[in-house]
Amino acid sequence: MKGIYILFAILFGVFHGNSQDIKYPEVEISNGIIKANLYLPDAENGYYKGTRFDWSGVISSLEFNEHTYFGQWFDADNPPAFATIMGPVEAYAPLNYNDAVIGESFVKIGVGALKKTSNENYSDFKNYEIVNPGKRSIKVKGNEVEFIHILNTDKVSYQYTKIIKLKEHEQKMVISHVLKNTGKHQIKTFGFNHNFLVIDNQTIGEDFEMIFPVEVSGIGRGLGDIFEIEDKRLVFKRDIIGDESIAIKHLNGLNNNVDNFDVSIHNSKTGAGVKITGDQPLSRFRLWGTARTICPETYMDIKVTPGETFSWSYFYEFYESKTVKH
Repeated sequence: MKGIYILFAILFGVFHGNSQDIKYPEVEISNGIIKANLYLPDAENGYYKGTRFDWSGVISSLEFNEHTYFGQWFDADNPPAFATIMGPVEAYAPLNYNDAVIGESFVKIGVGALKKTSNENYSDFKNYEIVNPGKRSIKVKGNEVEFIHILNTDKVSYQYTKIIKLKEHEQKMVISHVLKNTGKHQIKTFGFNHNFLVIDNQTIGEDFEMIFPVEVSGIGRGLGDIFEIEDKRLVFKRDIIGDESIAIKHLNGLNNNVDNFDVSIHNSKTGAGVKITGDQPLSRFRLWGTARTICPETYMDIKVTPGETFSWSYFYEFYESKTVKH
C-alpha cells in the first residue's frame, strides 16, 4: 500500500494534510434536487495545486436523494498527496513538451505553463514548477459555476471555459467546455475525465456493476479474480480488499462513436446510480479503481486551429433504482 501511495503522491502533486481540518476556498451550488460542493482554484490557498489535473471542477461532494457520489477516497487521518483531488476531474496531455529545451516551458491546459527540467519524457508521475499560471476568473450562480482560464505564451495561447451546471428541475449535472485557440499554432492534444466516483461510501465490489451500450472486452489487473466482463456489463465477483486495485488500460468496443459514450455505474446495495454520457466520440476508455473509488476514465481527442474553438460536454444523470439488494 505504501508503494502505491508514494507513486501517486508524485503523480498528483502537493500534500496538503488532512483536508477535513483545513478550510479551502469553496462554493456550494444546488438546483433543489442536487447539491454539490466545489473547491475553487487558488494558487495560495487552494485544495489542489498539482500539475496533472485541471484546477477547475474539483467536486468534494455531491448529494442526490440522500445518496452521495463524490468525496474523499483515502485515509483521512494520513492521506497521501495524490488524494488532494476528487470528483470528475480532468487532465490533458502536455503541449509542446518535446519541442521545449531544458529551462523552457510547456503547457498543461487548465494548469498553466510549466518548466521543463530534463530531457526525460513527460511524466504524469512528476510535479512540475508552474512558471506562468495564466489568469483565472470564476462566476457563481445558484446552480452553476463558470471557470475561465486564460493563458498566453510564445507557443500556446488559449481561453478555456468550463461550466459545471446542475440542470433546473432535473437530477442532472452538465460539465461543458469551450477551448478557444488565441495563439498562432494549432492545439492538438487529448483529454480525459478520471471520474473519482465514491457512491454512498460503499466498498467497491460485488454490489457494483457497470453497464455499456455495446459489448465490451479487455484485459487488465483484477480481471477474472475481482471482476468479470459479461457482454455489455462489468460485474464484480468480490469486493476489492485493502490496497488492491483494478485496471483496464483499454476497454475495447467503445471508440469513435458518440453513441458509445454511455456508461452507467450502479450500486445495488443502496440503489444509487449514475449514467455518464458525452457529446463527442470517445478515443479511449480506461478503468481504474480501489476499494474506495471506481473510475470510468473517458478519453477524447482535441484539435483546435488558431482563431477557432472546440466545445464538448459531459452529462451526468443521477438516479435511484427501485430494486435494491438486501
